[in-house]
Amino acid sequence: MTENLTENLRLLCSYGKSTSDICRRAGINRQQFSKYLNGHTQPSLATLRILCDFFGVEESELFLPAPEFRKIVQLRPPRFEKRESHFDKIMNHMTDSNPTGRDMLQRHEGYYHSYLKSYPQQELAVRALSHIYKREDRWFIKTIERRLDEQFLLPSTLKYEGYVSEGCNRICIQERECGTGRSIGTTFLYPSEHARPTYLSGVMVGFSTEGSQDITCSRTIWHYLGPKPNLRQALNACGVVDPDQEQLPDFVRYGISNDLEEGETVLMPRY
Repeated sequence: MTENLTENLRLLCSYGKSTSDICRRAGINRQQFSKYLNGHTQPSLATLRILCDFFGVEESELFLPAPEFRKIVQLRPPRFEKRESHFDKIMNHMTDSNPTGRDMLQRHEGYYHSYLKSYPQQELAVRALSHIYKREDRWFIKTIERRLDEQFLLPSTLKYEGYVSEGCNRICIQERECGTGRSIGTTFLYPSEHARPTYLSGVMVGFSTEGSQDITCSRTIWHYLGPKPNLRQALNACGVVDPDQEQLPDFVRYGISNDLEEGETVLMPRY
């Protein structure tokens, strides 16, 4: 049986670029794999499963007599499947949604103006432009935020990218700043129950790479602009908003206020 395994593994390797390349792509130790090819030892059950997944064969097939196995391989050549890394496994778990969650995210695809008070000690709000979109059966987000240099001592335009997921019928957004800055933010939003959303309320937790780098939590309101808004107008509207100079809807003003009313003990979305 060991002789069959050894010869069959050698046959599979002959379809590859090199033994080293196969080990690298399969995530197998090169020296240990050489012992399998030389018949000095047999792979453990866990390693055997890794090899079978990589080559695209069944475990029982690997131990068949060499002539029988050769016929199988001629009909079904090795696929050399890339082994899912631990990172990919975790990310797939984080971004996977059930059918109900996928339908919910589908309804919220499009562009938004988001509002929040980035600095709780100030009354100025920031209006940013975010785009929730789907690619390769996963949901992603891009955000452009504009701030005034003289007000915040930050670059005038900040860009973020991240992914969107769903949990317990809530929208979760993880973003990281692009470029030299490395700030990270997480936003949780209540979804809309309508076919197309209007306003979404939530909270945003994050920190800035500038200044004190304090971890902050702020209420946020997202205003749905549609799937294909006038992007020039939407971008021009981004930036610092002084509520005393620009009349924001009462719902937005109330929804981004970070005060605690009577009976409130933690910062929660207002809707």
